[in-house]
Amino acid sequence: MSGYSEQSPDEPSPTRRVLPREGRGRRRRPLRIVLGVLVLLLLAWAVAVAVAGVQAGRSLQKVADAAPVLERQVRDKDFAGAQERAEGVKDDAAAADRATGQLPYRLAEHLPWLGAQLAAVRGGAHAAALLTEPLPDALGSAEAVVGDGLVSADQTVNVAAIAELTPIVTDYQARVAAARTALAEGDSAAVLGVIADRLEPVSRQLDDVAGPLDTAAEVLPQLPSLLGADGARTFLVAFTNPAEIRPVQGIVGAYAYLTVDHGKISLTRTGTDAELYDARADVSAVGTEFAALYGQDAAIIQNVTAGGSADEAGVLTSSLFTDGGLPTPDVVVFVDPVGLGQLLGPDHAALGLGPFGDVATADIAKTLMYDAYVTYGADNDARKAFLAATSAAAFEAVLSDGLSTTALDGARTAIDSGHLAVWSSRAQEQDALVAAGVAGVLGDPASAGPVARIGLTNTEPSKLDFWLQPAVEVSAPCAKVGSATSSVQLTLTNTVPETIPAYVANATARSAIGKRTAQDTVSFWVAPWVGLDRVTVDGQVVGTAVDGEEGWRLVRLTVDVPPGAPVVVRWELSGAADALPRTVTGPSTATAPTLTTGSCTP
Repeated sequence: MSGYSEQSPDEPSPTRRVLPREGRGRRRRPLRIVLGVLVLLLLAWAVAVAVAGVQAGRSLQKVADAAPVLERQVRDKDFAGAQERAEGVKDDAAAADRATGQLPYRLAEHLPWLGAQLAAVRGGAHAAALLTEPLPDALGSAEAVVGDGLVSADQTVNVAAIAELTPIVTDYQARVAAARTALAEGDSAAVLGVIADRLEPVSRQLDDVAGPLDTAAEVLPQLPSLLGADGARTFLVAFTNPAEIRPVQGIVGAYAYLTVDHGKISLTRTGTDAELYDARADVSAVGTEFAALYGQDAAIIQNVTAGGSADEAGVLTSSLFTDGGLPTPDVVVFVDPVGLGQLLGPDHAALGLGPFGDVATADIAKTLMYDAYVTYGADNDARKAFLAATSAAAFEAVLSDGLSTTALDGARTAIDSGHLAVWSSRAQEQDALVAAGVAGVLGDPASAGPVARIGLTNTEPSKLDFWLQPAVEVSAPCAKVGSATSSVQLTLTNTVPETIPAYVANATARSAIGKRTAQDTVSFWVAPWVGLDRVTVDGQVVGTAVDGEEGWRLVRLTVDVPPGAPVVVRWELSGAADALPRTVTGPSTATAPTLTTGSCTP
């Protein structure tokens, strides 16, 4: 057949090349090698990630186990043991950070689901390393400052050590911010609960500490000059008496001068208000608004604490003492008998107070604000001398204790309850005191939050405010947003006994019941964007004076508080739900006010 060529079935086709089996194997071998290498790499990667995870987990567990022990050592002032343990904590945290910072681990964070777990652990490890790296050195500086108490046995503060703390606190401020960011990187809904439950409390604690660290970074640089690092400073301790109450504690009844020179504290002079009856403060020094509200009455010793803020009281007190021929103070400390008791703490040894014997700290307020009147009767000079000597002795007891942890905790309680406040004549120091929350000022209503404040001013000469027992009830809106109404209610109960010294009684009253009746102006500060609908006393609508003070709306009225018959003052408010008061501070009475939450208002 034409065009046809016969081909043997055993001969290969000219158009199809068949490779021998050996050739096909050689082609596949590189592929298998590559796949094998990839598998080995993946296994190595997985092992590296697993090993890193195990290492990090073990190291972080060591950090977690050591933390409460370290905290206890610091509280017990075992700084040598704490520093040794801190070195170990630092090393363990650094090991965890190194383990989770390796390339295989970081790459694995891009894997679905698993990556979220790894990122969360890495965030925790990095946060731990950031916070523990400077810890040993920080504990060394802390020991120098507070190892023997903030004030040493010879009444000296280690100013140089405080200066050393400043860069440490500034560094921690930045580290806490970085640690919060590191923890946030692992904050994902995909993170397992077992991991999230370990990290969430740390994140919350860092959130809580960030604000105080910011404050410390602002305050610490001012402390050396405040403590006389640049030359001796003059402190005036004004001992106030809330038995004759004012918005800033009470009338100034005694005083003590302290000199602070390079941290060394010396008591240089004590005295009473009797030396200052003829002196006058310059009311214009605190501004026209204050002068319009309180007038020239604020120029006398009994009324320098009549305004809403202790900074104004500090300016007036400094001016008045200068006018009285006494040294002009650089710093004024306002403290009352309640505050002294809080500073010393309930476990402090009893104080020997002359005719009253050994007095427990819990009884200091009663001794100074009532027992002294009973004992000294009409001998006013003797009572004032006792008050001056006792107040100074109690304050010296606070210093001689080294301003221990108990005293510092007590100071915070006294400040928060209005029984201790500090003012400085230097603007930067005053700003730091305000930032630290120890200045006793009204502050800015825009940043204060949904809060109101109550103050009392004795308006008839008596010491009856010692027996006032205030109770405050806040009925906040049920809703969080929108327009709403609310109320704040103050109940004043006068628990004065049947028989009282003549000097304590209402000096202008004629009747027996009148002599035991307190008369007080009630001041109520609330944000100006909160509407005031009405004010009632015992259910009856009353008129009030409405003014402004330091950006706040100030509402004032005067009430008589007879013995045994509670007087109820109620402010009914309206406005945006999130602006209406949900808490109230004050008044700074001898008996602490109770604060309760009433039924929410629709």
